[in-house]
Formats: sequence, structure tokens, C-alpha cells
Amino acid sequence: MTTTTTDTDTSRSFWTGRSGLIVPALLVALGAFLVYGTITMDVPSTATSPGPQVFPAIVAGGCFVVALLVTIQLMVKPEVVDRGVDEDGVPHTGTVSNWRTLSITVGSVAVFIALLDPLGWVLAGAILFWGVSIGLGGRRYVFDAAVALLVSSAIQIAFSAGLGLTLPGGVLAQIF
Repeated sequence: MTTTTTDTDTSRSFWTGRSGLIVPALLVALGAFLVYGTITMDVPSTATSPGPQVFPAIVAGGCFVVALLVTIQLMVKPEVVDRGVDEDGVPHTGTVSNWRTLSITVGSVAVFIALLDPLGWVLAGAILFWGVSIGLGGRRYVFDAAVALLVSSAIQIAFSAGLGLTLPGGVLAQIF
């Protein structure tokens, strides 16, 4: 019995297992956009403390911190996917993508955008959170829907009571 091994380590480039560095790059771009928007924001003189610039600054800082942590993780331990070899000993190549997760998540965002005005934040946000949880592998549909509704309601309360901002009310605003 003979086994054939292929030495694929010699043909690997620096980028092998580090394609995920695009995520920190996008996070840095988003953080920079938020910093620019926060700095150039027209703040009315009647704005109270903490003001409208605090939340975008916190989110921008979070983007930079997460980008740094993900970059460090990918540089220290690249995520190399072993695709295996075929019958002839030739290594499988190509991309490894989870198209189901991507399509459900992007579809959830598209549905959220389409339904935000007619349904309002609470219901549209719940649909968004529920869809993303399914896309990421959640299988407890009723529980996930209840948690999604709870989270979107908590965000509505936080924005209304804590920040004095109103999110779209939609159908619920017309009923209540």
C-alpha cells in the first residue's frame, strides 16, 4: 500500500488562509466613513448632552477595535481550508463559500429595507434579526422570532427614551 502526498505548503502564498482580511478592511472603511460623518455633522445648538455625535463615535471605535482583533487573529493563525485531494492525488482548489448563509442574510436585509416604512421598525427589525439568525444557522424558529421581536422592541425603546429619536412606527403606530 503506497500513499501519495502532495506538498501544497510550498506553493502557498502569504494570502493563503488570509482572504478574510477583506472584512477588517471593510470595517476600517466603515469606521473612517463614520468618523468623517461625525466630524462634519451639523449639531444644532439645542442638542443636549451626550449629543448626536456620541453613538456614531462609539460605533466607529468598535469598527476599528474589531478590525484590529480580526486582523491579528488572521495574521497569527490563518484559516486554511483543507479541501482534500481527488483519486489521483491532485489537491482540490477553488473557493469555499457558504452561499446559503450569504443569500439568506442579504435577502433579510433587502426585505428589511423594503418593509421598514410600511411595517415600522419593530416588525421590520424583528424580521431582519430573525432572518439573519436563520442564515447563521438558527433552527429554533419560534424562539428566534421571539428574541428578534424582543431585541427590536428594546432598540425602539432605547432610541425613543434614551436618545429622543423616533424610528418608523409603521402599522403599529397606526394601531396604537
